Amino acid sequence: MRIPIVLLLAWLLGGCQAEASPPATPFDYQLHDPAGTPLNLGQATRQLASADVIMVGELHGHRAIHRFQAELLARLLAQPRPLALAMEQFSRDRQPVLDAYLAGKLAEDAFIEQANAWPGYRRDYRPLVELARREGIDVLAANAPRYIVRCIGREGPGYLDRLPASHRAWVAERLTLADDGYKARFMASRHHGQAPTEFQFAAQTSWDDTMAESIANYLQAHPGYRVMLTVGRFHIGDGLGTAQRLQQRAPGLKLALLYPVVPGENAPPPPLWRLAVATPPEPSTGGPPLAVPREEPDC
Repeated sequence: MRIPIVLLLAWLLGGCQAEASPPATPFDYQLHDPAGTPLNLGQATRQLASADVIMVGELHGHRAIHRFQAELLARLLAQPRPLALAMEQFSRDRQPVLDAYLAGKLAEDAFIEQANAWPGYRRDYRPLVELARREGIDVLAANAPRYIVRCIGREGPGYLDRLPASHRAWVAERLTLADDGYKARFMASRHHGQAPTEFQFAAQTSWDDTMAESIANYLQAHPGYRVMLTVGRFHIGDGLGTAQRLQQRAPGLKLALLYPVVPGENAPPPPLWRLAVATPPEPSTGGPPLAVPREEPDC
């Protein structure tokens, strides 16, 4: 007998689903729609039913946000419209590994190693992948490989022209390099006290363009489907980044952007949804790996 999704999720997360109440602990959240109305998860998923792409921003390693992502996925899976999960946390070159695990052809430890899973995978992302595996839905390894992104940051977008065709396909065919709101936002940031370079922006947008292209290509090949994306919140802030690049590729798609905020931060402007959490993320093991695995080549 199949275990209901909600019970499976409670086992994976070690807790129960949250309803509408102000967040009080590191595990709690409160979702508000673009008008600022607080919603419980059932109300929210009913409003999200018409969205083609639901982008759930995250603070990497934040337990309440990862809990919310898994609980939202479970609710969406209970709706009749077919769904795929897209994840920033896996890159296109690892799609065969992810597919093998979902098909039951690879053990979990081997999957985590061969997929270069992020630190904190078991705590933060395992519930999502296990729900997808149980329900038999596709999971898109949506991002560009880290070593290619790193090389773009060092040598510029021209680095892509030197890649063999098979590797070039792991990054979006077109990078959005023009001066736009996202570039201005990125260039105004500081990394170790220094302004980013043009090459670093090219590396940044290679993530966004690749994730956007991955989703656009999937939806073109699967009419009637929708996609839920897990992604760092900078990539959807102000409706820019991945969201903007997806809209440029597929203007007819209806996007819902769920943006997390911690105490003291302003609510995101409409049409973004606000996901309020009680505390900043813990000192994290949940972000992307700092090192590039040995088997990945240098530039």
